Amino acid sequence: MQTIRCALCFVAMGAMGAAGALAQTPVPNIQPVLQPGEGFAMVTVDGGLKAFGDAQKEAPMGSLAKLVWLRLEGDDWAARMVSFKCKGEWNGVHCWNRKGHGKVNLDKATEESCNLAFLAWSMESAERWKKDYGEGVSRLRLERAFGPFLGTRLKAGDTLPTLGPEWIGDGDLLRTTPQAMAKWLADSDQEPLRIHCKRLLGGTFDGWITKGADWWFKTGTAPVTGDPGATSAWVAGSKEGSHGETGDTIVVLHLPRGRGKAEGLARMKEILQLPKK
Repeated sequence: MQTIRCALCFVAMGAMGAAGALAQTPVPNIQPVLQPGEGFAMVTVDGGLKAFGDAQKEAPMGSLAKLVWLRLEGDDWAARMVSFKCKGEWNGVHCWNRKGHGKVNLDKATEESCNLAFLAWSMESAERWKKDYGEGVSRLRLERAFGPFLGTRLKAGDTLPTLGPEWIGDGDLLRTTPQAMAKWLADSDQEPLRIHCKRLLGGTFDGWITKGADWWFKTGTAPVTGDPGATSAWVAGSKEGSHGETGDTIVVLHLPRGRGKAEGLARMKEILQLPKK
């Protein structure tokens, strides 16, 4: 039996009374004091890249893989109104929520981090690609989307690889650095993804009133290479341009082994000098 260790969580900064203030707050001049093993990268609205700590250290990307799937297939999944009934286990693979998430659509699966829904939909997409485009073009489609995170770990071939939990962030097939992830997320090609993430944050999650807040954050965990059962933490997010700015500010933070997504979110707030509540 396989267990998916990655968990996805979208969170926005600010309570109801602070949301308007956050929307008017420019990005501070960040000079973070990082703890050992932490890496932080920021791409500002003027296109400048700032990197601190272990921002160039590669690690399994874990839950950030779901962002790639949202960019690749999110529009199609939304148009087809996909749904999935998560019972906590599917085809021998366990969701991080062993009790299951129940019936989920795309938004709910993203909000609640349903690994099984993303796995099932990605496998369905792969089968549809093969019917519509053939094996070669389908493989090229997958490689183009995930190329920045594959390195040389995908075996050469002309056919579409079998998709399993590793394609939604389990294991170390997909890897990135805070700097590389920030640059990828900041690319103009990812603007539809950032808009989608922002839309998902309208409402209340984990006690935060997110509607109107200009920051969104995705937190999650990832496996640690060579240390089964251990996890590290990722936080990726974006702030819409304000005060006449054109473009978004992108931030990515990675915390090393033994750190969780809640701690990652707290550290991100400290680094960006955002209110704790």
